[in-house]
This record gives sequence, C-alpha cells and structure tokens, in this order.
Amino acid sequence: MSGAGVLVSKSVARERNQVELYFIWGVVTVAVNVFIFYILKSKLGMNYQLANFIDWVITVLFSFVVNRILVFKSTSTHVFTELFSYTLTRLFSFFIELVLLWLFISVIQSGSTISKVIAHSVSLVINYFLSKLLFKKV
Repeated sequence: MSGAGVLVSKSVARERNQVELYFIWGVVTVAVNVFIFYILKSKLGMNYQLANFIDWVITVLFSFVVNRILVFKSTSTHVFTELFSYTLTRLFSFFIELVLLWLFISVIQSGSTISKVIAHSVSLVINYFLSKLLFKKV
C-alpha cells in the first residue's frame, strides 16, 4: 500500500473508532438522560418540560466530559470556552428536542418515555456533527 493509502486507511480507522466511541457513550448518555427524565416525571410527578430541562442540564455536563476526554480527545487548554460552545450547540439540539417532545406527547399523544427516547436520539445525531466541529483538532 502506498504512503497515501496508509494515511487514508488510518484516517478511516480513526473516524470509525470515533463514531463507535460516540455511539457507545451516546447510548450511555441516552440511558442517563431517560433515567433522570423518568425519575423526575414518573416518580416525582414533575411536568415533562421541567423534567426535560433538568435532565438536559445534567446530561450536557456528563456528555461534555465524556465527549471531550474519551471520544474526541480534546487537548485544548480552553476548557471553559469549549464548555460554553458545547452548551450553545446543545441548546440548539435541546430546542429541537422540545419541539419533538411537544409533537409526540401533546399532538400525537404518545407515551412520554418512548417520546423522550425518540426525541433524544434525533438530538444525539445532530450533536455528533456539532461536536465534531467543536472538538476538531487544529
């Protein structure tokens, strides 16, 4: 294999590994997110919008740490700048998630837990691409 072929092969392998790690930690993040939402809504009787907001804050902090360190392996010393930017990208996907939750729960009248799983999964895909841009190595 030529030098260029080896570089492409390594790049593809690195990309695949990153996607796999993002998927694995994404599943853990969804589990954390849905578990917190379930406890707040079903066990504590909280309104689904408030429960979603609280679990979103906790999940953003959790996912920032695992994505920064374990998935994208950021070495930037500007942690707070990254956290701020990360939070902004998550606010965008949070808005998308709120719209989807409203659509599924209030309009279609689906169950709140399955609606949460679907809405958060859509958000997860959006977040991958935004995180790739944010943690891109310079």
